[in-house]
Amino acid sequence: MKDSPCLVLIASSRQERTPAFERAIALAGACGARLRIVALDHVRLLEVLGLFSPGALAKLRDAHLHAHRRWLDEQVETERSKGLDISVQLLWTEHVFEEIQDCVRTLRPGMLIKDVHLEASLQRLFSTPLDWALLRHCPCPVQLVTPSTHPLPIKMIAAVSLYRSSHADLRLNDKILRAATHLAAQCHAELHVLYVYDWAAIYTSGATMLGGMPVEAGFQEALIEAHEESFSSLCAQHGIAERRRHFMTGTPHLMVEAFARQNSFDLLVMGTSPRHGLERVMGDTAEVVLTHAPCSVLVVKADSL
Repeated sequence: MKDSPCLVLIASSRQERTPAFERAIALAGACGARLRIVALDHVRLLEVLGLFSPGALAKLRDAHLHAHRRWLDEQVETERSKGLDISVQLLWTEHVFEEIQDCVRTLRPGMLIKDVHLEASLQRLFSTPLDWALLRHCPCPVQLVTPSTHPLPIKMIAAVSLYRSSHADLRLNDKILRAATHLAAQCHAELHVLYVYDWAAIYTSGATMLGGMPVEAGFQEALIEAHEESFSSLCAQHGIAERRRHFMTGTPHLMVEAFARQNSFDLLVMGTSPRHGLERVMGDTAEVVLTHAPCSVLVVKADSL
């Protein structure tokens, strides 16, 4: 399986099979992929104890790493006996993001998988915790996993945007749907596609020094019809059945979150583009949805990231 795709799991520093652990194992089996489990440990309590007894820090750290390694090896051997190709990397480091970036650059994985780390939205926006840093800077797709009763996703929803028609945005839509359809096929999951038409954002973006866009009913209806046709064409190109296409109107992040939650989807596939200032960060639907993630989220990156 040396030429098979690679998945990377960022494992919890705790000795437990978290939702992301189970998801990564299940995906490796379903996709026939190699799995690298990366455990980046750093227990602050041990560092604090080391301040009072510097000589004991190395022993405490080594004992912690030894116990974690032994537990990981036990889990891995169980999965290897089922035919999975799994390797383990265990490090003690404070620089978690940098180590993950090095790992991604070296392995070039098809996907990075990690348990979602829930924090208040403003703290996330301004202190850039690990999830946020990965969402913005990791070059490969990132799946942030929430608790679920299913190791593999069984009902997926891909959210696309036709807000702008630049080549970059259209390519990102295609990339989202290629990733979603491929993963759904491997997992035997049901895939739906959602587009939320946001008239307010479109109207605002069309404003000029001479005034806003026309607001006549005929113009709005024509614009909605054009977006519906574009959405139908996009879905048809990727083989999405009509009954699984959902065209809605409203505020994107609110509608996406509510639709995913109300219809019991267990994986939301979205795209994200490069950021240009705080206003771009706060306006990015993928990031806003992730703040109140209704289910696991797979974030596909634009080609320029």
